Amino acid sequence: MDEQKTVEKYYIEVSQSGRQRFLLGLIGGLGWGIGITIGTSLLLLLIGFIVSKIDFVPVLGNFLAQVIESAQTNFKTR
Repeated sequence: MDEQKTVEKYYIEVSQSGRQRFLLGLIGGLGWGIGITIGTSLLLLLIGFIVSKIDFVPVLGNFLAQVIESAQTNFKTR
């Protein structure tokens, strides 16, 4: 019987009101959104830095130009 009272007391102390749950959910969501934004920007910054150091952009640009030219040539012949 004493254990049941302890469990009930703990449950009453732990359970939160709707307002507290809403505020904690809001703060958690804002924190998650800000974290994702910062993490994504840092990842893109790192990728951009690496790409700029290995001169990959001209290679990619030339490849895409060839793909577009080939697509336009095939489109005109049909």
